[in-house]
Amino acid sequence: MVERRPDRPAPPTPGTDAIGAVVRLPVTAIEEGRDVSSMSGVLAAAYRLLPA
Repeated sequence: MVERRPDRPAPPTPGTDAIGAVVRLPVTAIEEGRDVSSMSGVLAAAYRLLPA
C-alpha cells in the first residue's frame, strides 16, 4: 500500500480521468457554440462506461 503524504496529492485514477473527459465534452460543445442536447447519446454511452 502506498503511504499518503500531505505534501503530495494523490495521483488521478482511471475513473477520475474518465469523469473529467465526460465533463469536458459538453464544455467543449458550449465553447464551440454547438447544441449540447445533440450530445445526449454520447454522454449516456460515456456514463455507462464509468467505473462504479
